This record gives sequence, structure tokens and C-alpha cells, in this order.
Amino acid sequence: MLDRTQPPKSYLLDDLTLADVQLTELSSGVKLHILADDTNPVIKIDIFFPTGKCEENIAGAATLCGKLMMEGTLSYPSSELQETLDHYGAHADVAVGYDETTFSMVCLKEYFTTLLPLLKSVITEPLFDDKDFEKLKFQMIQKAKVNNGKNGYLATKALRKQLLKGSPYALVADENSLAEVSIDDVKSFYANNFSVKPQIIIAGEIDEDVESRIEDLFGILTFKDEFDNRDFKLDPNYETHEIKREGSVQASIRLASLSIDKSHPDYFKLAIANEMLGGFFGSRLMKNIREDKGYTYGIYSTIINYRGLSYHIIGADVKLDAVDDAINECRKELDNMQSSLVSEEELSTLKNYLLGKLAGNLDTIFSQSDNYKSKVSEGVDYQEYFDNYVKTIRSISAEDIREISAKYFSQEYCVVKVV
Repeated sequence: MLDRTQPPKSYLLDDLTLADVQLTELSSGVKLHILADDTNPVIKIDIFFPTGKCEENIAGAATLCGKLMMEGTLSYPSSELQETLDHYGAHADVAVGYDETTFSMVCLKEYFTTLLPLLKSVITEPLFDDKDFEKLKFQMIQKAKVNNGKNGYLATKALRKQLLKGSPYALVADENSLAEVSIDDVKSFYANNFSVKPQIIIAGEIDEDVESRIEDLFGILTFKDEFDNRDFKLDPNYETHEIKREGSVQASIRLASLSIDKSHPDYFKLAIANEMLGGFFGSRLMKNIREDKGYTYGIYSTIINYRGLSYHIIGADVKLDAVDDAINECRKELDNMQSSLVSEEELSTLKNYLLGKLAGNLDTIFSQSDNYKSKVSEGVDYQEYFDNYVKTIRSISAEDIREISAKYFSQEYCVVKVV
């Protein structure tokens, strides 16, 4: 008989199986990455350019440009673009980051060759309508005003300006910078940045007709190979920064330090140590600051990676009367990670969680496509990355976690608090 007083036995997952990736090159020199899977008759395509917010002269210009490109083109003006997508049950979107801009579309395979010209039109002949520009600009300014009323947003914004000072990653669009952006700024950003060669990732039920259609439309385009390197000199400010706001019902805290990128040999061990610190619900920070002290509903720590830099950040919304205590407890947990060994039970729980999380993040061909895209953007090998990550999860010891914590969690941390 099943003994329900005992939990089921746990075990580490077997090795993960990733989809094979076929890499080809169009006549235009654009790299085409294919992740084929015939489970469902659906196709997702991502066209991503190595350009984003880091290239803008006024904060907000890159996002306005990307969004405006999706509002209408010479071939699909105004509402016709969205009506065409709706007619075929498709979805298209743009994501503008600091390092890249991605145009995506998801549709049934039977409509892919019909809809692909629409995506090409978005990239090659955006309309940049004045009325659409003013509408989007107004919406973004209103959103910025709302965000400026959120302590968490202000804390992260101030943290970036201090820790990432001297780099384009420190810039965050606000209502003032957005108000300065003109339609000419958007057109200039487009002309200067979307002539650079993109890459294409396509996932789903792929056949020769699909590949041929991509070649027909994108193989004839002309792009520049060169892309100017970003030259900047970081000048981080580690002084504690406090922002006081009247009427706050809770405070926001951020602690952050510069870190390493995903190609660094220490990265996997550091990523695992970070998970133990504050990456999941059973983490050290959660147990201490949420469960034991009751200062917050949730606290996190994560490593943020960009093309030009990386940083480690701890963040939480806490009680107004517990701000300094919460910061001190964060420092205490950083110190504990460096000075004491995690228990075997903690380590076993973490390993099971990480492998389960990894499997969940790769359970569909589209989630694998998203992960593959991020690795291409970061310049690391997809298969090698996950093989080494899984290997490190299985083999890492309590002593490894202590050593890597002592090496990286001992660095100086920038502190921001909004009260």
C-alpha cells in the first residue's frame, strides 16, 4: 500500500535532448538557422538585427522606431497590416532591447508563404506615418509617467545610472527624453541601423517550400556587414543612493555589482550559486527576508547579461521600517555564501530544481528557438552551452559554491533604496 506520509523519491533528470539546428546562408549572406519539428503545423520566425537602445542618440528613439515599423508599411498601410494578420490568425511583434531588435511572426504553416512578404515589408519599407508616431509617442510618455510612480521602477532606473555609468546601458527612456524624440530621429535611427545584416531563426514545420520562400524574399536584399563597435568606459558609482517619495506604502531596494558574461569559464558555477542565493522560492534570501523576517513578499537575485557588460542584482520591495535591516540581511547572506558550506539537502534540492526548470524552458520547439536565439546573440555555442550547464549542475559541490561565492559575491555592491 502507498505510504502517503512519505514523499516520492526524487532523482536527477536524464540528459536533455535539444533539437538539431541546420545552419544555412542566403544569397544575401544572411544566416538562416532552422529548427525543424513537425509536431504541429505552425511556424515561428525571428529576424533579429544587432542593434538596439545602445545605438540611440535620444533614449526612446529605438523603441519608437521598432514599434512604428509595425504600425504600417508602403505595401500594408495603416490598419491593413494588422487586419491581414488577423485574417490569417497570425501574430507579429517587435522586441527592442539594448543589444538587438527582433521582428517575430507566428502563423500556421499553410499561410507562412503568404504572410512572409508582410514581415519583409515591415523591415524594408516602413511607412513612418506622422499620426502613428504621435500616437505611439503619447502612449509611451503616459506609460513612463505611470512607471515613475512605481518605487521598483525608480530603484532599478537609479541603479542602472549609478552602476552602469559611462555605458549606453545606463540610459533609460523617461517622459523627458521621449518628449524630445522627433519623427526625424526615428527615421534617422532606421536608416543608420537597419541596413546592417540581420540573422533569421525559423522553427516549426519547415520544408523546402518554406526555405525557398525565405531565399526568394530575403536572399535578394543588400545589407552591410560592418557594425561599429561600441566604445565606452565604465565609471560605476558605488555610493549608496536614496530616493525619498511622499506617500510610499513600501520601499524598494537594489544591490548590484558588475559580473561576468556567459562565455567566462566561471559562469555556470556562479549562475548556480546565484540560484542558491536568490534565484528560486527556496533560496537563502527568500528563507531569510521573506519567511524568517517577514520584510517582503518576494526577493530575487539574478545575473543580467548584455553584449558589452554583465551585472549581478538583488532586488525586493520591503516594509518601509525594514529598509536598512533588509539591506543588512542581504549582505549577511552574501557573506554566508562565502564563508559556510551549503547543506547536502539544500544542494540536492537546488540541482533538482535547476534541471526541472531547464527541461521546462526547453519543452517546445518554440521555447528551444527562443533559447537558441539568445545564445546566438550572446556569441556562445547552443549545444555546448547546455551540455556544460547540465554537467556543472550535476557535478557542482558545496565547496565549489563557497569558492565561487567568495570570488564574486565579495565585490563591491552599489546600493539604491527608494522610500
